Amino acid sequence: MGKAEGAVSCPVAMIGVDAADLDFIRANLSSLPNFRHALETGITRPLRSTAGALTGSVWPTFYTAKPPGDHGIYHHLQWDSSQMQLRRVTEGWLYCEPFWYELERRGLRVIALDVPMTFHPRLTNGIEVITWGSHDELTPFATHPEELGRTLLRRLGSHPMGHEIPVRHSRRELEKIRRNLVKGAQLKADLGEWLTAQPWDFFLIVFGECHRGGHILWPGNSEVPPAALLDVYQAVDEGVGRLLKNFAERAAVYLFALHGMGPNTSQEHFAPRIVDLVNRRFTGQNGETVTSRRNSLVPWLREHIPAGLQNAIARSVPVEVRDAVVNRSIVDGIDWSRTPGFAVLSDANAYLRFNLQGREQAGLLRAGSEEQTDYRDLLIRCLHSFRLDSGQPLIQELLFADSHFPGARSQHLPDIIATWPEARPANTIHSEEFGTIHAELTTGRGGNHRPNGFCIELRPRRQQPGTADAIPIWELGGLVKRELTA
Repeated sequence: MGKAEGAVSCPVAMIGVDAADLDFIRANLSSLPNFRHALETGITRPLRSTAGALTGSVWPTFYTAKPPGDHGIYHHLQWDSSQMQLRRVTEGWLYCEPFWYELERRGLRVIALDVPMTFHPRLTNGIEVITWGSHDELTPFATHPEELGRTLLRRLGSHPMGHEIPVRHSRRELEKIRRNLVKGAQLKADLGEWLTAQPWDFFLIVFGECHRGGHILWPGNSEVPPAALLDVYQAVDEGVGRLLKNFAERAAVYLFALHGMGPNTSQEHFAPRIVDLVNRRFTGQNGETVTSRRNSLVPWLREHIPAGLQNAIARSVPVEVRDAVVNRSIVDGIDWSRTPGFAVLSDANAYLRFNLQGREQAGLLRAGSEEQTDYRDLLIRCLHSFRLDSGQPLIQELLFADSHFPGARSQHLPDIIATWPEARPANTIHSEEFGTIHAELTTGRGGNHRPNGFCIELRPRRQQPGTADAIPIWELGGLVKRELTA
């Protein structure tokens, strides 16, 4: 590694525990001694997260120190309006630079390990590991220097977490996921301990196991072993403890999660059917509705092939094939000449987009026209009209990207984001005006995102423990950068 132009007064280490839920941690402090010690001795700061609206935006928001409207990334598979399809976010399309690249340019020695949703390594002197054990990923496994990757695989092997296949899992599969996540957390700590021996001024490592475990092993599913998620958190707690010992009396440490996790309350499985219903009514002629979607094989297969078989097939094919299948399940059969709006891929909230002329390659509605306003009003009325069986409204809130997330890349975000109330995923919803819709959530996720992030600051010298004011997640990187370059 290159020698720093000037040594920093106090190095900074950041330990990310991706999607670790602070309420879950606090409820299990007796089993999580290192989290407990951090909370008892550090300064705890709530983080205001963008996950309440755009769950996949949190890591780009953190590492660019910019809100989603500026960086434009909200999911690993996003809508590309120029091609009218979903595609994986690439550096040639929506590249964003992490703040630690500037730290290196200022002469600091940087190590960044497994930060989700980052691109191919571009450090020139520092150490980077990309997509070894991340829940969210944009690019294949890569390292800088390149030979580090070969050494890592010889020394530690592949991380056992693998890709998430969004289908229901058998009890046997869930137990395997639990074991893999426990082992993965141990290996991630091994990686961190190994590379802390290198000289550094800024060190960042992210554990992805709480994220995957929170989605798949959240308590409440009768198929999930009762202590499965706690087992994962305990393995991460042990790994965090090992790293904290390495950093003791050596660095300021920020232990953080950009968002949390809780029981899955998503109703996003209704979004495509609601939009299709609105499209049929809006494009109807002479009182008759006209379908905007023809019969198509891939969406039918996704709905009818057993989950276990889908899981086996998905794990046996390259990621490019999986991406193509997901895209076709969304777009196959759509007649764009009759589609004024559509639902794009999401994993918690509903993401809705207008088919606008001049933006979408097959645009139908003229932006700002009376026709677009009429369609928007019909869509909003329809969304608000639906109720769950309990009588509870389907929609908690509608957010609009142009006002909530303005910026140079806001056109890449969904136009409307629908959030849900606290209720179990439903199979049926009702509207006095629009009728009844049946759909089923089949992602296999018992847990889903909450926007309650946190950061615990720990100093080499004794400090008075306590709390600090909340900050948005895009200010966390700036806070660290200012500390290192002051």
